[in-house]
Amino acid sequence: MTVAGASLFFTQFASAQELQAYTEDWPPYNYQQEGVVTGILTDILREACAVEKIQCSTQLVPWARAYKTVQETTNTLIYGIAKTPARESQLIWVGPVLPRTTWIFARPEVQNKLHSMSDLSALRIGMIRGEASADELLNAGVAKEAIVLFNSNNDVIRTFKLGKIDVLVNTEIGMAVNQKNFQIPDDKVKRVMKFYDGGSIYFGLNLHSDPVLVERLQNAVDKLRREGRIQQIVQQYTKKF
Repeated sequence: MTVAGASLFFTQFASAQELQAYTEDWPPYNYQQEGVVTGILTDILREACAVEKIQCSTQLVPWARAYKTVQETTNTLIYGIAKTPARESQLIWVGPVLPRTTWIFARPEVQNKLHSMSDLSALRIGMIRGEASADELLNAGVAKEAIVLFNSNNDVIRTFKLGKIDVLVNTEIGMAVNQKNFQIPDDKVKRVMKFYDGGSIYFGLNLHSDPVLVERLQNAVDKLRREGRIQQIVQQYTKKF
């Protein structure tokens, strides 16, 4: 190999190990604190990249924009994403990173109206545009007209606090953090029923991303899980709430 050829090879290899990651504001998994993106999944991603010496930058944007950007741009990643049948062929999946169990939370005024999934169709359900739970609700037979779409988690919670939506879907720790951040007392929100269980949260990469980069990132996630580091990160955040 010539010097010029070697230089080109190493330049291409180095650039292939740069990763732009996108996610939404979903505390405590991903959020901004003093101008820095942090959270459970953000820390896991950063540590995984550090293990493999991958240069990774993170950015918070609305979920629908994050998903579209990653579908269109090589060597980009969306994180905090559920792997669903509809999405499976649209991304390269690294993980699983965390288990995913979501719950139906409701205002106390409508709690007694909820006995099964079919009852949700008569209520106003706040959802983030493009999130997996919206499709899962539709697949469960919930009427499309019952779903009110928002751009962000904060928009959903603000509207819920104002009483303009009746129901939302979140994880237990996610809702606990929302209650703390938006000063919603326990008597103003009720966990009604388990919505989805048995799934996982992943990192999703653009389909044309460098295979070496994907493999290294998967190896790093596996290493963090094997050594108990992922659970340690989760515990660091859950102790705060």
